[in-house]
Amino acid sequence: MKLFIRLFIFLLIAAALAYGYIWYKNKQAIDDIFSQLRMFTSASYDTTFVSIDGKSVTRGIKFTFPGTSTDATIDEFQIGTESLIESFKLVRSIETRMLNDAPSSMVLKVQNFQFPLTLDLESDSSFATEPDFFTKLQMAGCDNKRTISISDLNEMGYNQISLDLNTSINYDHHINQAKFVVYADARDYGSFQIDSLMDNISQNSYNSKLKNITMTIKNDGYVNRLNEFCADLVGVSKEDYYQRHLDYFTHLLYNESIYLSDEFYMQYADYVANPRSIKISTYPDNSMDPFQLMSMSPQLMVSSLNMSITINDHEIRQLFGARPNPEDLPELDEPVQVIDDSIETIQGLTLQETDTSQLANYINYQAYFDYRGKSYKGVIESVEGSVARINTQVSAGNYLQMPFRVSEIRNLQVRREFNGD
Repeated sequence: MKLFIRLFIFLLIAAALAYGYIWYKNKQAIDDIFSQLRMFTSASYDTTFVSIDGKSVTRGIKFTFPGTSTDATIDEFQIGTESLIESFKLVRSIETRMLNDAPSSMVLKVQNFQFPLTLDLESDSSFATEPDFFTKLQMAGCDNKRTISISDLNEMGYNQISLDLNTSINYDHHINQAKFVVYADARDYGSFQIDSLMDNISQNSYNSKLKNITMTIKNDGYVNRLNEFCADLVGVSKEDYYQRHLDYFTHLLYNESIYLSDEFYMQYADYVANPRSIKISTYPDNSMDPFQLMSMSPQLMVSSLNMSITINDHEIRQLFGARPNPEDLPELDEPVQVIDDSIETIQGLTLQETDTSQLANYINYQAYFDYRGKSYKGVIESVEGSVARINTQVSAGNYLQMPFRVSEIRNLQVRREFNGD
């Protein structure tokens, strides 16, 4: 009996020492992080500790976005593993840099991350980014806007961000595979969840391969407010804006050589009027280097990822369709007629009649021409074989890169250096 009591006391002392060691390392790490943050901005926290299940918990976080006067707060930040023993292993693996000994699972949670949407955030260059392809699709037809600014969000009725974030990683050492789950709930904006599976996990992230990924976006009001906002900008009713958005959406996909089915467009039209959820799943034939996705064109990305799309709980059975004829694409407002013909010279360039065989000599030059009974103007982007791609003005301030058969271009004029011949 005494042996068992001694063993119990020994295990209790060992657990207390391990907990004390982890608690000390946690306090040291958190203080170091905030010391680094204070080199750039104001940052503080109320308390930090290690929970019984081994998670680092920090509460009452407050910091100021660098270069602004806007404060952000986080009620609670958690990171750790499923047990105290696993957390001990994690600390030791970081200290020894032996990441192969790291625990098989980790979680990260952010509770109630809040900050006001103030205009000084808009002036911060870190918030000004080039829109990605999906953002361009979402903004299609919205009065030439490419992104939504802070002031736009304010006008839509959003004055702050309130966010909960949950992230988990589960690693299977036997098959060298890891599952990542990210869930974010932004209250009345909506929520999203990303589930991904990675192969060949190693300390060299460039060797890791993407096996599949699923993204689910649920709308809790943002899309509705965006449609109303864009309809007001354009000066049409919300119902008329739905069709305008679909028309521009179709042209954007066409310009990226992405041709989708009638079933997709029918379901997407239902989503625009009644947005609930979109789920995008990818199952590439072979595991991919995730960094390849960053350099892929939208068309190559769509074809490589072997996508499956579910809109408002309806799975699109046939995603892709035939390439439409350009003349079958929906009209975008009224085509812009050729203007400024009276201006002969602009910055040393003169509008001159030009043979279509010379198109390739005038890349990035402005061109005026007739095509299949309509007049166009735009900037010559490229000429490949029998097709010229011209960034064409299709309505006031709206430009789309469109393909034109060189043999069908008529009355071509190019604003170029004067040639008296």
